[in-house]
Amino acid sequence: MFLLKMILVTGTLTVIMLASSVTRGADATVSGRNGRIVFLRFLDTGKTRAALFTVNPNGTKVQQVTRPGPGVIDTQPDWSPNGTTIAFERQTPCPAGGTNDGLNNTCDRIYTVSANATKLRTLVPCMFKVDENSAASRPGIDCVGVDEPAWSPDGSKLAFQYNLVDPAYTESEKLDAGIWIINADGTGLHQVTQRTPGTGWDFGPQWSPDGTRLVFFRSDFSTQTDALFTVNADGGNETRVTPWTLNAGDSPDWSPDGNWLLFRAQPNDGSSNVYKAHPDGSSLTDLTKQPSNGFHYLSSSFSPDGTKIVTARTPGTGPGGAADVYVMKANGSKPHEVTKTRLWDSGADWGPLARHTRSSSSCLASGDANPLSACVSQSAPARLPLGDSRRTMLKPRSDQGAP
Repeated sequence: MFLLKMILVTGTLTVIMLASSVTRGADATVSGRNGRIVFLRFLDTGKTRAALFTVNPNGTKVQQVTRPGPGVIDTQPDWSPNGTTIAFERQTPCPAGGTNDGLNNTCDRIYTVSANATKLRTLVPCMFKVDENSAASRPGIDCVGVDEPAWSPDGSKLAFQYNLVDPAYTESEKLDAGIWIINADGTGLHQVTQRTPGTGWDFGPQWSPDGTRLVFFRSDFSTQTDALFTVNADGGNETRVTPWTLNAGDSPDWSPDGNWLLFRAQPNDGSSNVYKAHPDGSSLTDLTKQPSNGFHYLSSSFSPDGTKIVTARTPGTGPGGAADVYVMKANGSKPHEVTKTRLWDSGADWGPLARHTRSSSSCLASGDANPLSACVSQSAPARLPLGDSRRTMLKPRSDQGAP
C-alpha cells in the first residue's frame, strides 16, 4: 500500500511513504440499532480542508458537525457506544522549517465532539517539540502525532496510534508508531504494540465486541506492504491475520457479533476492494470484486445490526473521481449511494441509535471535562495554533484522496 523513499530536508531525515491510493478512514461498529453515519467531506476540490458530517443511511438530513479552520483536516471519525459523541483526528498544518515537529507537515491530535456539534475536547498530550538527543520515547514529550481513535465497547477506554520519536527504533526510521490505550477519564495511558523496536508502524486500532482484543494494520518497512494483526488489549498474543501479499489494512472493523473482520485490500493487480475474514484469517472473501479498472472501494464499517456495510468508492459524482459514500448488504451486494456531491466524501462510520446516558467516569463519552484528566475544552476550534515543523514524515493517508 505504500512506496518508501528517503530524502534529506534542512539536515533532518524525511521519510515519505506514498500510498498507491491515498485513502483511509472508517472505524469500529458498536452493536445495536442502526443510527446515523458520520463521514469526512473535503470542503474544496483541492482537498486542503475537511469537516465531519452526519447523514441518515438513506441519504437524508446531512448535518455538518465540525468547522475546521483553513488548511485543517478532520478525519478518522468513530462513534461512541451510546451514539452521542464522535472521536476523531484533527490534522493542523505545521509546515517544515518551523518550531513544531509533526508528521506529513501536520500536527495531529485526537478530539471528541458531541453529535450536535458542541463540546469539543482534545485528548492525549503531545508537545510537537522533539529533542533529537532524547534517549527514549516519552509520552507527550517526544510526540509528533496522535491519530486514529477507537472507543472500547463499553466507552471506558480509547485506543489510538501514538507517534513517538525514539533513536532505538532504527529499523522504523527512529519512530515508535504503536497502538496505545487510555482510560476515558484520562488515566491509565499504556502502550500495546511496538513496545520493542521493529520494522514497521501500526495504524487503525479497533476493539473486538467483548473488549478483550484489538485489530490493527501494520505497514512494514522490510516488505513495503501492509497486513492485519490482532492483539490482546494487554499487548499479548499478537497474531498476523492476512498475508503480506494481500496488502490489507485501512482502518479495519470488527463485526458486531465478533465473527468477522472487515477491511480494504490493494494487491499488486491494482484493484481496491472491501474484504472480510474471520479473526483467525480463515474464509477470506472479496466482497466487492472490482477489477483494477473498475470502482476502487475505500475503508468500510459494519452497521450496528451487522446486516449492512457503509463504505465509499471512487470514481464518484464529483470532478477528478471524487468519492461518494455507499451502503450495501453485508455480503457486498446491492450498493446504493448515500451521498452524491462534487466534493470528496469518505471515511464513513455507522453509529448506533443515540442513547443519552451519562457516565461520571467518562469525560469523553459525556462531553464533560475533568481538569485533572486528558480532556481539555476547546472553545474555538478554528483558532488552534498552526505552528511549523522541522520534521516531515509522510505516512500512508487514506480516505483523503490523492494529493
